[in-house]
Amino acid sequence: MIQLLASAVTSAFVAALVTNLLVPLLARLAPSMGAMDYPGERRDQPYPVPRIGGLAIVVGFSCGACFVVLAGWYEVFLEVQRREILAIGVATFLVFLVGLVDDLVGVSVAQKFVVQFAAAWLVVQAGWVFEVVRLPFLGAVELAPFHGVVTILWIVGVTNAINFVDGLDGLAGGVVAIIFSSFLVYALMQGRVLTVVWIAAIVGACIGFLRHNWEPARVYMGDSGSLTLGFLLAAISVHSALKAPVAVAILVPILALGLPVIDTLLVMRVRFLQTEQRGFMERFGRMFRADQEHLHHHLLRLGLRRRHIVATIYGLVLLFSISGLLVAAQRNPDLGLMLIVVEVVVVVVLRHWGIGWRGGRLGSRWKQPAPDERS
Repeated sequence: MIQLLASAVTSAFVAALVTNLLVPLLARLAPSMGAMDYPGERRDQPYPVPRIGGLAIVVGFSCGACFVVLAGWYEVFLEVQRREILAIGVATFLVFLVGLVDDLVGVSVAQKFVVQFAAAWLVVQAGWVFEVVRLPFLGAVELAPFHGVVTILWIVGVTNAINFVDGLDGLAGGVVAIIFSSFLVYALMQGRVLTVVWIAAIVGACIGFLRHNWEPARVYMGDSGSLTLGFLLAAISVHSALKAPVAVAILVPILALGLPVIDTLLVMRVRFLQTEQRGFMERFGRMFRADQEHLHHHLLRLGLRRRHIVATIYGLVLLFSISGLLVAAQRNPDLGLMLIVVEVVVVVVLRHWGIGWRGGRLGSRWKQPAPDERS
């Protein structure tokens, strides 16, 4: 265990160092690459900000993970087969590439979804699938023969949920770091070597990036960062459930990812039900367009400072992640289902709290438009 912890710390340190050093260099190159966010476009910052941080994050966590693996500290292929590593590597690269192209020249929503579904299919082909789901009154339900479809929808959904979270300075990077930290503890509980090294590197990369992303942000991660981190979160959540006890297999990742996933589902519901969209296809397409209906937007309408909103969401994600670890330690599926209900209630109440003040006294203090995110 000591050696495993040492490898995790080393992986995180290398990833944080590489990411931290790369961000300023890439930020200087961003204008010539066309990777800039200008005032009046997606966010309300008063000056142009590079959106190339995702490249630094990907290079950083790749260096952190490879450093430990290539050092030969463990025989990682005893845990994960080479074809699995190849499939996940190719899938991650595809998601990163479409995000990077979107940051540089723009990509349609349909094109991004095609790449995301293809990447999720590669994960399923590698054997990473949800096999069992726990339902109230029914107990453990085998997902076969639909486990592939369920897993693909989960991966694509989580990928975009994290992308949607990227709406305030420091928000997405911190949320991902907290959730991955809970996955790191879970992987340590399971004794999964490669997963520990991999997750630790991602946490380190997020921390290295956040140094440059606190308000006021000097760089954004862009879609290359948010989509890649979301995809990795989704894929690792599936992998974490593979060898978990049947009763809690899918509950732990759902609890940890509860806030971004629940918020995204509620936003998509609002978009679909908006009355100005008449036809079904119009409503369906509206579900994937950026707007100002996410939780952080509603909290902005309360007149709260952005840093306070980020801290509040950090706290909620931390509590939800700890609840997932508690369920894993207790192996209590009934507790997990109860906590999921609590998560839904908390997110719904917070959203309606903000919506209720939309035209009220506090809402009138919200003078500037909320930061927007890429869909």
